[in-house]
Amino acid sequence: MLSFGQYARHLERSLVIVKPELEIGLARVGEHTKVMAANYIGHELPEWKPLAPATVKEKTELGYVGHVSATDPLLRTGANEQSIGVAVEGLTQAVGSPRKEFLYMEMGTDKVPPRPAIGLAAVRSLPYAGEVFGMLAMGLLAPGFRWR
Repeated sequence: MLSFGQYARHLERSLVIVKPELEIGLARVGEHTKVMAANYIGHELPEWKPLAPATVKEKTELGYVGHVSATDPLLRTGANEQSIGVAVEGLTQAVGSPRKEFLYMEMGTDKVPPRPAIGLAAVRSLPYAGEVFGMLAMGLLAPGFRWR
């Protein structure tokens, strides 16, 4: 059993490491989100409108279907999923792509409905984020508990 003084010293040590630990947690959640988003590309997700018949016809003629699913939405060369990156700066995390095409896929255009991969992955990563940051909090508050 810890004395109040011992626990106070533990909390003082936790204050020193809390920011770097949070940055590690943000990076883990970002990588999880990145992998999920990349894996959505090419799959026909129920949250997305189906591809237009003209688009499927064009993709079929170009040989861009049948690799992952029947219509391979958002998949052509593989450049989109490979372009997803994660950045953590301080206590800010971003998952995104520098490709304009990816922005158009996420947000949609006047002619193409949105088919968000990163946004959907971010929402679906929330339970994982809860686990990561819950374990991190335990590591900061409970002496002897290692979260990673």
